[in-house]
Amino acid sequence: MLVMLSVALTSQTFAQYAKGDNLLNVGIGVGAYGLSGSGIPIVASFEHGFTDKISAGIVGGIASTNYSSYYKYSYYYFGARGSYHLNEVLNVSNDKLDVYAGASLYYRGYSFKYDGPFATVLDKNSGGTVGIGIHGGARYYFSNNIGAYAEVGYGIAALQLGLTLKF
Repeated sequence: MLVMLSVALTSQTFAQYAKGDNLLNVGIGVGAYGLSGSGIPIVASFEHGFTDKISAGIVGGIASTNYSSYYKYSYYYFGARGSYHLNEVLNVSNDKLDVYAGASLYYRGYSFKYDGPFATVLDKNSGGTVGIGIHGGARYYFSNNIGAYAEVGYGIAALQLGLTLKF
């Protein structure tokens, strides 16, 4: 296993992005939208390359926190997204880098619960909204299939960082 990982990480031929690629991002969010203190979001997205410049798929994330032993707040986000891969437009020649931007149609929801002294039925609340999000980011590949990504935008968090897999 260690030998296989070493070979994968030292490979010198990379492809930025191509039609037919499946891209999986898994990471954490920084600067979560919603109520402040809503925890660190866990985020994931999956996209399939439909053309040599356009990929589309799904996105989701969740954050949860306890303010004390009585208060619990959860915040979640899921939807469909698409990206346009900008390497050719921006004249990016680094084969390890995939620069992209796009939009999403999402549902963002929350739930709040107070379960302490003097709790009533009114101490539970939930709701959500449908909206449009935007994102821009880059993937840097350490091998043909494994890399890191950073993404900014309007979704569950202002910044997302994590691992990317291409298959």
